[in-house]
Amino acid sequence: MSPLSYDAIVVGVGAAGSVVTEALSGAGWKVLALDEGPWYNPFRDFSRGPARRMPAGIVSDPDTGFTAGMTKAVGGSMVFYAGVFFRLHESDFQTRSKCGCGVDWPVSYQELAPYYRKVEVFTGASGGNKNIFEVPREPYPNPPHKLSGAAWMFEKGARAAGYHPAPTPSSILSRAYRGRPACTYCNMCGEGCMVGDHGSPLMTFIPEAKKHGADIRPLHKVLTIETDRRGRVSGVVFRDREGNRAKAVSDLVVLTAGAAHNPVILMRSRGPAHPEGLASKSGLLGRNLMLHKGGRYMARFPKPVKGFMGVSGGVNVQDFYEGAPGADFLRGYTLYVSMTPRPPSRFADWYLEDLWGKDLVEAMDSYDRMVRVAVVGEDQARPENRVIPDPDHTDEDGLPLVRISYSESDNERSLFSHAVGTSREICRAGGADDWELFWSENDSAHILGTCRMGDNPKTSVVDRWGACHDVKGLYICDSSVFPTSGAVNPACTVLALAARTADRLIRRKAR
Repeated sequence: MSPLSYDAIVVGVGAAGSVVTEALSGAGWKVLALDEGPWYNPFRDFSRGPARRMPAGIVSDPDTGFTAGMTKAVGGSMVFYAGVFFRLHESDFQTRSKCGCGVDWPVSYQELAPYYRKVEVFTGASGGNKNIFEVPREPYPNPPHKLSGAAWMFEKGARAAGYHPAPTPSSILSRAYRGRPACTYCNMCGEGCMVGDHGSPLMTFIPEAKKHGADIRPLHKVLTIETDRRGRVSGVVFRDREGNRAKAVSDLVVLTAGAAHNPVILMRSRGPAHPEGLASKSGLLGRNLMLHKGGRYMARFPKPVKGFMGVSGGVNVQDFYEGAPGADFLRGYTLYVSMTPRPPSRFADWYLEDLWGKDLVEAMDSYDRMVRVAVVGEDQARPENRVIPDPDHTDEDGLPLVRISYSESDNERSLFSHAVGTSREICRAGGADDWELFWSENDSAHILGTCRMGDNPKTSVVDRWGACHDVKGLYICDSSVFPTSGAVNPACTVLALAARTADRLIRRKAR
């Protein structure tokens, strides 16, 4: 039997892949979308408690100890994310020109703005226009969420300290929108939303793609991307859920398996015209890995603030987004209120393992008086931070797992120290006492930059539209194409880039 032929094959149906699948199928294309992970039914699977997640298949160098906070699933890690939905700032696209560090993006904020708007409207983003550090923009489709007690105290402290707090944009509905209900504030976003208010692809793009007739196949792993003798994409070889190998044919493949997995898939996809693998000519494939400098700061207030209620994000401070006067680090960071984990036993298990006796009892007794502040710091791309096929570990198909080689520099450590100092200042100004807890995280779900976007084929992997410089018919449009990381969660930008690439493909085919 001849392989089935498609107008496009999408490899990886995470955040970006969901957008591309919905857009192309909505334009009448015959689309095959393959994902190695399961397809959860949120109203069934998440109501039974924490869903069993498929590991991301990522290991780290022994000296690194980094852990990838990711999962494989239709919809990607956004299925289990907290909904924080920032746009990048205008300056993020021109850090080399404006700040002398990093590289400039080949696209501007103004070029991406219509696609930011498109995905915000599609998902029903909630937010306000009070952030003085952002470019003036249209109102959000939905108003910001009401501040929780913890967010209110943080906002009070930020104003007292002379900073400029603003509502944090969220892809969680603050009111009913297009047939979906408003958030019930159950604080279960990280376990998978079973209400319908969450803006994850499971609630938004995937149902629409299914209506359009897209052929979405969970538990189907792409083994290689095939090319013909001229070097053009010709299809993919995959393993289905029963373990059988098969091939699908198309002259267009959109690779959206994420910044960790994309390079390894490309490296193992060798052909007559690409003996070293696909997209390898620049020597940058897998390099310039960025993770964001993350961590948490926790303070205690005299009265209950119930930091385990509301939505993550709440209110944010970006006064040091583009750096700090006299600082010994490049660029900057965002601070926002992050919900205290619940139940209390999880809070203790995650953060209080070094406390014993009286100190542990005191901390647990203060559970409902805690404010937890998240730090998202810009990570500077360095070529030695990279993704490679792991030489020591293979998966069930005999293929190398993904190995992440990443080392933190003094720049990231200094940035985090400054962020902790600012968090302390804000919380104390809001009435917190001198009890505190802070930690630098050694895991991340924000893996960026391993297939850099750029105009010059010698210094980038894909062009401004996500088209691979080396391989005709191959596009990449997820977090791997980021030239710089910015200092905000990448979800909104990932969706916007994917929408822009899909729009380009549709318009080119219509000519």
